[in-house]
Amino acid sequence: MALIKCAGFDYLTPLAPASALASLGFTNATIFPGQGRAGGGAARLGQINLPLRLGTFYCGFAIYNPTNVTVDFNDTTKSTNFSLKFTSAGAIIFTPQSASNAVSSAPMAVVPGAVWQYVEVYGVISPTGGACTARVNETVVLSAVSANTASGSTTLSTGVDQIDFGSFGTDLVDDFYICDNTGASLNNFLGNVRVPAQTPNGVGASTQWTPTGSASFNWQLASNPYMDDSSYVSCATPGDIDLYTLSPVANAPQILAVQSIVVARQDDSGQRQIKSVIRSGTTEATGAVVNTNGTYAGHTDIFTVDPNTGSSWTYGAVNALQVGAELVT
Repeated sequence: MALIKCAGFDYLTPLAPASALASLGFTNATIFPGQGRAGGGAARLGQINLPLRLGTFYCGFAIYNPTNVTVDFNDTTKSTNFSLKFTSAGAIIFTPQSASNAVSSAPMAVVPGAVWQYVEVYGVISPTGGACTARVNETVVLSAVSANTASGSTTLSTGVDQIDFGSFGTDLVDDFYICDNTGASLNNFLGNVRVPAQTPNGVGASTQWTPTGSASFNWQLASNPYMDDSSYVSCATPGDIDLYTLSPVANAPQILAVQSIVVARQDDSGQRQIKSVIRSGTTEATGAVVNTNGTYAGHTDIFTVDPNTGSSWTYGAVNALQVGAELVT
C-alpha cells in the first residue's frame, strides 16, 4: 500500500463536528485555521488513528512548539509501543518498553520554541528487533536498534494503529503522512512534505446530484466546511455522479499522491453506499465503496498514479483534476 494516510488540516474548521473529525481519524482534535505552516490550517491533537496496524512504518509531521510534548506510538488493543519526548533542551528521547534503554538525541537549538520543524520517524514494532530512527528537517538525529517496542504482557503488539500527540499539549501539528514499507514507491521517508487542500471551485464534467442550500452551484454547496445540513448535495439514483473542478496548487511542486475526501450521511432507511470519483483528462478512477449511516462521516482514498496516464502525477494534471462522488446503491 505504501502511503497509508496524509493530512494537512487546511479544509477543516473549529466548528466541524467531532464525529466527522473522528471518522477522518482525528480524535480530541482542535482545528486552528490560518495557523499552519503556509497560512492554512493546523491541529492540536489528540490522536491520529490509522486505518490499519503497521508493524513497520515511516511517518512525518510538522510540529510547532513541541517542548515537553511526548508523542506516543500506540497499539490501541494494547498500550504504548514506544514514545518520543521533546525536551526543553531541544533533545528528542526515544523510550521503548524499558525506560532504562531510552536513547536521546543531542540537544538541538532548532527544536524548542515557536518555530515549525519537520519531524520524521521510522519505527519497527518487535519485542527484540524493534527500531526507531528520528529525523528533524531531513537530518537523522536519533537511531536505536534491537529494542523492545512491542507492548503487552502475554500477547505482544504487532504494530502501531494510533499516534497520540497528547490532548492537552500546546503543540500544533500540520502536514502529516504515514507509509508502510511495501510497494514500489512512497515506502520510505518522504522528506519535508506539504499536504495542501484543493477545494471545489467550479462545475465539473457531471452534475447529477440535487442541491440544497442558498448557494447557486453544486460545487459551492459541496464545499461546506461545517459538515452539516446547512448546505449539501444529495442523490437517490445509483450511478449518478457529481464532479467539481478544484482550486489550484501553487508553486508547481512535485506531486507524490492525491487524496480525495468525501463527507456524507444517509437520511433514508435503506443502506446506501458511495464512492469517491476523480477525473483526470477523460479518465475516471474511483475509490473504495463505503457504507453510509445517519451521521456525517468522512471517507478518504489515496491515488498514487494519474489514472489518465498510469504514471506519476504532474503539477498540470493535478490542477486540471476533477473530484466528486458517486452513489453506488
